[in-house]
Amino acid sequence: MFADENRNVRPAEIQEDVSREDIVSAFRQAMVGHFRSHIPGTNINESTLLASDYLNHFHELVMLLEALSSEPQGFTDDLLSWRPLTYEEHFSQSGFRDKNLAIAAYRRAPPKIRARFDEAVARLHGEALTLVASVGAALMDRDKDLDKTCNKAAAQLRVLIEEANAIANGEIASERGDSDIGGQAAIDALFGNR
Repeated sequence: MFADENRNVRPAEIQEDVSREDIVSAFRQAMVGHFRSHIPGTNINESTLLASDYLNHFHELVMLLEALSSEPQGFTDDLLSWRPLTYEEHFSQSGFRDKNLAIAAYRRAPPKIRARFDEAVARLHGEALTLVASVGAALMDRDKDLDKTCNKAAAQLRVLIEEANAIANGEIASERGDSDIGGQAAIDALFGNR
């Protein structure tokens, strides 16, 4: 019976004038809907499709800097071996319950939001590496102001982490110029005005 029904359908009736872009858009919407249906109960934001848990990687660096200021001998090797991980590397190596979903959702995140998040993370990576190098140099020089250097580095990272976290949680408008609060906070932190 089913075979008979299929014989009555002609390929010309199935095919419509649909552009490739329309098909891609429909597929993207279906995938986003699919991810959102699995997101409740996870730490993945339903509108951005990003998991702020990724930023724990940078929170660990902040904690290292804070611990290093009081106990340099115990944490120097950990600090000097720290390296930034990409979003996918972090979740691949983590014990995050929904890591495969987090990676798949990240790949399907709205392009403008993901671009802003990736830019914020790139700033975090660059600043983190710069700060690790400067704190490492202070350790080698046995800088008397190590505590101040570590606290300033931690404060600078916190500002950038907050900016990336706001993007991941959909708290910052997706277009530049809508809000420059994070940029001013970063400048204030660099000059110790936070």
